[in-house]
Amino acid sequence: MRSPRSADLLFGQLDAAARAAERPWGTDHESVALTVRDGALDLSELADAARRLAESMAGLGLGEGDWCVVRLDEPLDILVAVAGLTAVGVVPVLFSPRLDAESAAAALAPVEVPLHLLISRSRAAEFPRSLATGTARLIWEDVVSSPRPPASERVPAHGVERAPDAPYLVTHTSGTTGVPKLAIHTRASFYQQAAVQMRMLRTVRLRGYLAAAISPVHVRTLSGLLAALRLRLSVLLLGSEEPQAVAGQLERWRPHYLETHPNTFVRWEDLADAGLVASVRMFLGTFDAMHPATVERMLAGSRRRLPLFTEVYAQSELGPIAFRMSRRRRTDHYKAVESHLAGHRVGRALPGYTRIRIVDEAGNPLRAGEPGRIQVRSKGFFTGYLNFPEKFTENRADGGWWDSGDWGVRSRTGALRLLDRQVERLDRAASGIALEDVLLSRLPEAAEVVIIETDGTLLPVVASRAGTAVVDERWAAAVDGLPPLAPPRHTAWSEIPRTATGKVRREALRRQLGV
Repeated sequence: MRSPRSADLLFGQLDAAARAAERPWGTDHESVALTVRDGALDLSELADAARRLAESMAGLGLGEGDWCVVRLDEPLDILVAVAGLTAVGVVPVLFSPRLDAESAAAALAPVEVPLHLLISRSRAAEFPRSLATGTARLIWEDVVSSPRPPASERVPAHGVERAPDAPYLVTHTSGTTGVPKLAIHTRASFYQQAAVQMRMLRTVRLRGYLAAAISPVHVRTLSGLLAALRLRLSVLLLGSEEPQAVAGQLERWRPHYLETHPNTFVRWEDLADAGLVASVRMFLGTFDAMHPATVERMLAGSRRRLPLFTEVYAQSELGPIAFRMSRRRRTDHYKAVESHLAGHRVGRALPGYTRIRIVDEAGNPLRAGEPGRIQVRSKGFFTGYLNFPEKFTENRADGGWWDSGDWGVRSRTGALRLLDRQVERLDRAASGIALEDVLLSRLPEAAEVVIIETDGTLLPVVASRAGTAVVDERWAAAVDGLPPLAPPRHTAWSEIPRTATGKVRREALRRQLGV
């Protein structure tokens, strides 16, 4: 593996991209650390803010090998914090602003290394416990408003160059099945996750803005931003996912690339119908399964001749695992329902980056067509969990294979179908995810369908777009030809418990419903 150069670090690439930038970045939010003028951001100001923060950290005595929890709210502030901390070799431990304080505290409780804390004033009460001796508790607003300290030799031009296998940053997993795990990404694994995205973006040859409504607390976002910086792409960094707010941004900047969480795309379908994604050449969804009906509506909203929707099956621990590209369809492809009940298509492994295999419960490889545990080998493989090191050992098999925690099946040609999480497998259907796909495609009025197995029956939980129950006749037509389902339980979209990236927390939903 080729070792990353210093210019491949976030801090160094931010500085290099700022010197070459021909257009401002766009954004929908303000920043405590820098000035945003009418939604436009001079990239040199972002780079300068990161350098000021790096110099402040060096002046406070923070440096290579230190760990610092980052609990901030705005994407621009988070990006400045990550670039500035890593510039002096500090490892940021990032938390989504959407993650509740209780879950964040539970994730940190098992951590044994000393932790500094960089936190916004509004969240200062979230971590009342005392810090280890010699560690700092820093309020973000105070740090970035203090006078700029003298330049320090501890802040090299491109940032501190740690060894390829040294920790670079820490991001948390979704926590759908328990306390979020804190995944440690090395300089090399982070670089590899960015490099594979550069390969994908080069094929599209974007000329317009790359719009992303995903917080830069995730390794997916940060590695994607590194790829965008290296390719000198202009970015529209969105803090809001609310359709009304996003509509104005899409109308103003007319991006060529658009990415957000899969369940946010569901909420943006009306934007596509209104022509607000007409400029988009490439959509991308990851973090969760993309519902095919949503993919079709987004593609239909583009006015490009050959728009693409790329669904990426990925994990924080590995980066992208498999991908599938979709174009516009003109036929009712859900007539062949048996094919779709066989699992959610996620495509094939990324050549030269990942390898995929299916194994049984004992770890023995299975033949094509046999469902089992999905295991992966990846160039972007992380190095362990900061809070649960034993789980890293439990999930790693001989030969560098990583157990994804998912259940799936591969075809003879290598195409992968996702069935369910291993802990959420159903007895009365091959795939709950596939059932949800079909029902959402047959019920355009439904915004979410979640299948829960309880007492030997399959219970559909349905949230409609209008907030009203799906009428009986429509439901009867939608379940025709499907495995037997209990009468639907209707709920509001806002009542469905979700992770920071919009995934449904099924166990929490089960408890909420009392089933």
